[in-house]
Amino acid sequence: MADKFGINENSCKDYSVDIVYLWCDSSDKIWQEKKNSELKKYGKALDSDSTSECRFVENDELKYSLRSLEKYAPWINNIFIVTDNQIPKWLDISNSKIHIINHSEILSDDCLPSFNSVALETALQKIPGLSEYFLFANDDMFFGNYVDKSFFFNESGQPVFRFSKRRIINKKYKHLYGYSISQAYNMVKDKFGKSFPYFPHHNIDAYKKSDIEKCYEEFQQGFEVTARQKFREADCVQRSIFGYYSIANHCGEAKIVNNLHSFIKNFFIKKAPDSIMIELKKEKLALIEKYKPYLFCLNDSLNTKDEDRLKMKEFLENKFPEKSSFEKKEEKSAEICVCYHKEFDIIKNEVLKPVQVGAALSDVDLGISKDNTGDNISDKNPYYCELTALYWLWKNSDADYKGLMHYRRLLDLSCGNVRWYNKFPDNIADILSLNKAKINSILSGYDIILPMKRIIPQSSSIYNYYKKRHYISDLDRVLEIIKEKTPQIYDTAVHVLKETKDIYLYNIFISSKEFLDEYASWLFDILGTLEAEIQPEVEKRDVFQQRVYGFLAERLLTVYIEYKKTLGFKVKEVPTVYCETNKKRYDVFQFRTKLYKIITKFGIRKKHWREQYGV
Repeated sequence: MADKFGINENSCKDYSVDIVYLWCDSSDKIWQEKKNSELKKYGKALDSDSTSECRFVENDELKYSLRSLEKYAPWINNIFIVTDNQIPKWLDISNSKIHIINHSEILSDDCLPSFNSVALETALQKIPGLSEYFLFANDDMFFGNYVDKSFFFNESGQPVFRFSKRRIINKKYKHLYGYSISQAYNMVKDKFGKSFPYFPHHNIDAYKKSDIEKCYEEFQQGFEVTARQKFREADCVQRSIFGYYSIANHCGEAKIVNNLHSFIKNFFIKKAPDSIMIELKKEKLALIEKYKPYLFCLNDSLNTKDEDRLKMKEFLENKFPEKSSFEKKEEKSAEICVCYHKEFDIIKNEVLKPVQVGAALSDVDLGISKDNTGDNISDKNPYYCELTALYWLWKNSDADYKGLMHYRRLLDLSCGNVRWYNKFPDNIADILSLNKAKINSILSGYDIILPMKRIIPQSSSIYNYYKKRHYISDLDRVLEIIKEKTPQIYDTAVHVLKETKDIYLYNIFISSKEFLDEYASWLFDILGTLEAEIQPEVEKRDVFQQRVYGFLAERLLTVYIEYKKTLGFKVKEVPTVYCETNKKRYDVFQFRTKLYKIITKFGIRKKHWREQYGV
């Protein structure tokens, strides 16, 4: 009898099934130092496929894989996460199903530290407490549809090994992965005279621990050599050998997926494919929604770019939006100041806090919080603009997440398609997902939320554009101050300002309290030093040029973010939504946006913003 999820109740009572994941956080400084130290000791060149970023990069895939597991395979018992003394910051290790297994529990001391997933995969049977029946998954593998145990184990209790349509042929494969697969196949074929000459499907696999132990005994020498290889090498024994061994010895079932026959059959009977593996490229993500497979893998490769990883995370968040029971439950507090300096429709909710800037200089009471309370620089608003609200937020708020936006410029956390409003609707905060849950969700995997970078087409660099519009001597002095106070940031500052032309505008962002404290301390120290030197001259300028510190801060935010990126800082860029109350100007902006979309599509004009939601 099947339950409401289509899962056979009887099949869930016979035996328990565990799952094993491998996971690492490549941004961890200790882990990086160990890896680099081992590479220096190696004394020989290694294949780029064994040492490149794509082997280790972490993008919260495990979080979404566990969400998919809880949604589509809730019958899975224990979840073992094999890692090098690391724990995902979002993971609730008090959950009774979660078990963290350190490399030292399955590999001997002479094999450590290990950066070789192949070595770890061939030692899974040594995990303490692992059940006889278990699944194995990399963190980039996901459940895409409801499955029960019969999907992975046949009626006789044998694991079902899935293979792709790609056949192993008698040749020497140059690519490390192909070479190791063919080697595993040939090892079994040479010993038992037969096997199954196809490449594995590279997705979630089923195993029996006792079968692995028997295979290990048959090829013990090869496995011991593999365990001692700190990085992937050609002589490593790949875990696919367990499938080839089981099939050769009649203790496993072979099934080919994704060949022409299976696609035709599935099309006519309207059945989703068993398994799909795609190279992680943003344009390929649509294939998952098109075919709706039971299992899918988003395989990070040497060709994968950061923008592909960003799109993948957005795709996974949309596909699996509900937090699983394996994630920490607490939600951090958030406070985002929305700056107002005149009468306008007030936008506020549990996280959006409207603040009147320059309140110390105004006789108008907007009926909202003011930036002249507590520790403040409200009287400097003509020169610092929205930074008086940033300073106020920095000094007077204890929220875990803090942010700054303008009454006419809001960050769109929903990444929608509308860029311009003539009037913000009353529920604009809901439309843009400006709420605590969304902020917590994004910042659980990123360090900051920023507006999409704006590319400056009018100049060859940020520096030259500033020179056209403002007093370049101010920016030159800022560079000197950076060199004096924080020389480690100076080279980045020169590169960003003089060699690039894309910028984070408006001084708006959402980040952790820790980042804002760090950034604001750096920013206001630099601006304060400059102010002490040039303020008498600034007061003689016109009103527009008096806003010097606000203008400089936009450039400095970009500099600081780019510097932090070199330290592993993770940035989430989202679109900006604008409100233009002048109907004629609004119509012009709308027309121009539509026109730019058309001519950009045909390559006549380059994208103005780095985003797919407009120009």
